[in-house]
Amino acid sequence: MLSILTAIFQAIAQAVTFIFPVSESGHSAIFHDFSSRFSGAVSELTGLVHIGIAIGIAVAFHKVFARHIYEFLGMCREIKNKKFDIKKGSYSRNFLFFTLIPYPFMLLYLIPVGNGINLFELLSSYSIDGNLISEGICFLFSGGLLLLASYVIKGDPKGGRLTLPAAGVLSFMIFISIPMAGLSLSTTVICVAIICAAGRNHAFRYFVSVSVPVLLVTGISEIVRCVTYVTVVEGIIAVVISGAVSFFAVRAYKWLLHNVDLKYFSYYNFALAVLTVVTGIVELFIR
Repeated sequence: MLSILTAIFQAIAQAVTFIFPVSESGHSAIFHDFSSRFSGAVSELTGLVHIGIAIGIAVAFHKVFARHIYEFLGMCREIKNKKFDIKKGSYSRNFLFFTLIPYPFMLLYLIPVGNGINLFELLSSYSIDGNLISEGICFLFSGGLLLLASYVIKGDPKGGRLTLPAAGVLSFMIFISIPMAGLSLSTTVICVAIICAAGRNHAFRYFVSVSVPVLLVTGISEIVRCVTYVTVVEGIIAVVISGAVSFFAVRAYKWLLHNVDLKYFSYYNFALAVLTVVTGIVELFIR
């Protein structure tokens, strides 16, 4: 019963903190720090929850992915008939290309940096280093992004379409945010897109499009590397609960994005920044 309750609460917590701009990885780092868990060991439950979140987002915005598939098949047909011209593509076609730009960046994670680890492992190791100062800096940065994005929205409520330069900036920021605890993917993608003059709908659609593949790859990787396992019942519960919560949470976040000022989320991130930095400074003296 305890393990089932753990699966339920972890599924809810991960789904909510991933969808909303409050950083799932940052909250996880805080939990691990206060519970003195610095091994970096991965749980099968965490991977299953990430897959469940991906399923929930994909179902909630299935039309977005249906459009991507339609554009991809159309492009393949044009290539086969020798009619493909990237310069004459529709915005939907260009948007599909924009969502693919981050993935070549992610290959850089595999670069070895010594001691038998790669770049991704190096960046993610700061979440289990026994100190919360780096997480506090990331929370502070996230709060700043949210605050700046709220000012941009006030100056230009509608915004424009996503552009190629903006997609390039987003790709770099996604590369930084995925392994760094305290940097939320939803915060980074949506806020940077808005700051680059993209409308909220375009920014949100980009977040949805990018997050599902990232979650699926992350979840599968965690399951492969896991050192703790769950039963079939616990796994099913985790996937179903996280999928259901993320389905409603991502729709709620889209509504909030159009009706609630992002500065309120920034206040939460600033509060966590203060908490984690102060805790990190104390840890420097007692550890």
